[in-house]
Amino acid sequence: MKRLLLFISVALAATMALSSCNDDKKEITSIDELTVTVYMPSDFPASAKFAGNVTLADRNNTSVRIRGKAIDGSVVLKNVPFGVYDVYADWELTADEFAVIAPDLAAGNTVGASLSGVSKIVTLAEVADGESVISLSLEWSVPSSLLFSKIYNFGTLNNAGKAYNIDKFVEIFNNTAEVQYVDGLCIGEAYGSAPVAGSLPGLADADVVYIQRVSRFPGSGTDYPVEPGKSIVVAMNAKNHIDAEVVTNTVDLSGADFEAYDVAGAVSFFPADNSDVPNLITDVYAASSSIAKLFVSQGNIPVLFKATDDEIAGFQTLTDPAYAAYPQYAPTLLCLPAEKVIDAVDQMRTGFESRGGKHVPTSVDAGYAMTNQKAVMVRKINYVAADGRLVFKDTNNSTNDFVQLTAEDGSHLKIRDYSMSEIQPK
Repeated sequence: MKRLLLFISVALAATMALSSCNDDKKEITSIDELTVTVYMPSDFPASAKFAGNVTLADRNNTSVRIRGKAIDGSVVLKNVPFGVYDVYADWELTADEFAVIAPDLAAGNTVGASLSGVSKIVTLAEVADGESVISLSLEWSVPSSLLFSKIYNFGTLNNAGKAYNIDKFVEIFNNTAEVQYVDGLCIGEAYGSAPVAGSLPGLADADVVYIQRVSRFPGSGTDYPVEPGKSIVVAMNAKNHIDAEVVTNTVDLSGADFEAYDVAGAVSFFPADNSDVPNLITDVYAASSSIAKLFVSQGNIPVLFKATDDEIAGFQTLTDPAYAAYPQYAPTLLCLPAEKVIDAVDQMRTGFESRGGKHVPTSVDAGYAMTNQKAVMVRKINYVAADGRLVFKDTNNSTNDFVQLTAEDGSHLKIRDYSMSEIQPK
């Protein structure tokens, strides 16, 4: 998805209120008319006019939101109180609307497009004529449906300084305005892990993702909805890992939506099954008997995709050529067509950058997010829709889309929390 950019120019000049004939002063506390003009992306036809939502969000009072809907590219907001605002513009087009507005760009598109922009810390103050103008220029993107919004896959250290590796989780977010379902979707692990450079020849330009393990969400189609702007948490072990006597820089996963408990997994990694949390189906595919269970390996590369058991059985496989001298140990990798991928996040461990290498093709993820022990990768917020729904950044380049967060008290690991300043729209 292309990066949604915003360029904003604000012409606001403060003046003193003019005295009346009797020297009585009229206190001015608002702008009579604030015109917000929104320009369509540069590659859209010149005839296209913005008809989406414009929102002013008061930075000092989160309950104050001033909204308007643009007509022919602009909106006039009346009596806007002085203050410091974040200014948002967004417009979500259906596939049909996209095809009408920009037929060349929409060719082959079946999911529509999103247009948006945001500017932080815009000060609105008194102007001479009581009017002001803000201009926004937008770019467009094709929205993702479900995406990884948080990845915590390296574990932490306990109070004794020893590795604590059973508290891993991923969070999957509905980035659309429609209800999505995870029933039957697959979570795969791309071959390799963040500390190890990708080794397969031609991987960056491949049209497949090489998968070493696959698990599947349960459900028959509509059993597990994800509401717009909401997320689900998939835990390695769905329990509260915070224990003052054992480990504190960790996370409470007792409220997870799914658990990756594996009855065939080592007790040291899967000590107990939380019967209140649905389990993933963990035995869909494994490249070899020695490939670790889901979440066990550090820095695993998550891939969310849609494929039936029959489709998986029909996919081609590849034996890692690095094992040519020891074929009995060679993993048989699943060749997942890149077009099946809903989202994937390549990764590299902090301090291991010199190893380079990709784990998924650049068509799936052109970059990589940085990861490390005790760190969580959190996706940046692209903009806030008019209804307050978060829309996350998804440029198909995780270097741009994610930030790595750490905190010694574990406060960075709270599930479903996207309040951290580092991920807010710029």
